[in-house]
Amino acid sequence: MRFIKDLQEGEFVISYSQVRSKEIRLKRNGDPYLRLVFSDSTGRIEGKMWENIEGCQKEIHEGDFVKYQGAVQIYNGSKELIVQQIRRTISQDCGNGFNLRDLIACTEHDIEEMWRRLRSLVLEHTTRPCILQLLNNVLDGNEEQIKSYPAGVEIHHNYWGGFLEHGLSVLESALFFADKYPDLDKDLLIAGAILHDIGKLEELSRPYSPSYTARGQLIGHVVLGCNLLRSEAARIPEFPANLLLLLEHLILSHQGQLEWGSPKRPKIPEALILHYIDDLDAKMNRFSLVLKEDREDSDFTQFDRYLGRAIFKGDYENSRDYPLVASPSE
Repeated sequence: MRFIKDLQEGEFVISYSQVRSKEIRLKRNGDPYLRLVFSDSTGRIEGKMWENIEGCQKEIHEGDFVKYQGAVQIYNGSKELIVQQIRRTISQDCGNGFNLRDLIACTEHDIEEMWRRLRSLVLEHTTRPCILQLLNNVLDGNEEQIKSYPAGVEIHHNYWGGFLEHGLSVLESALFFADKYPDLDKDLLIAGAILHDIGKLEELSRPYSPSYTARGQLIGHVVLGCNLLRSEAARIPEFPANLLLLLEHLILSHQGQLEWGSPKRPKIPEALILHYIDDLDAKMNRFSLVLKEDREDSDFTQFDRYLGRAIFKGDYENSRDYPLVASPSE
């Protein structure tokens, strides 16, 4: 198994990967070629296939695990694969270097430890019995999905366990701001941290190589999450209607802006805090992913269309070599 991060220019490679995307494009002369994006647990690489386009188009699909053969070259400053042969993996590959977990990006944190911490924080800091019961019901009923699902297909926390990693991080930030601003309703913030993305468990199809379900495409995780909240609240006798309204608003407004897919902008302080900590955690994770996957020898990464910028990756260590300002006693 050759990992993507280790591929070198000029290398001829036979290895395994997962097909993340596939599309037919046209050369300058009008002839078709196949553009593929391969991924494994270490990163992604673009591939091009010049021949057998029709056969590959029929046999290989997005999300497939494949065995490929090709050459590594540099194009426009980035490594890419020129694919000569490709097929879907078969059972015999398991004894010849193929391991599914090698191809699935996974959180770097211990999933069981994150789960224990999330449950402990919810139990320790939630004061309203009805909200605690609501959150425990949601967590108990969706444990395996919460532990395994990514938080998104592409933009952030897009790996096995990413949903839990993101949710725990937002919860920890919510508790920090609840202490910093005592007038905030801590229970609302805790519930918002747990529930704001819960609709993604129905929006996405599976924990690895996720795609959008029909309901995800047509309805989206914001409304799906709100529907789940209503369903769970209905199971709790006499759940306060005014409290349910505020919880619904947290979910419906957490994207923050209408152009980002939020039906409503935040109109209570807890919703505003939730939006910013959710957005911050997503963007910090995206920064980390872009820096981790960049392999080029330059001071900046390639332009990232989600962040809308290239990221500086210069030598921070050398910045410490500048003379320190002397203290008055010196």
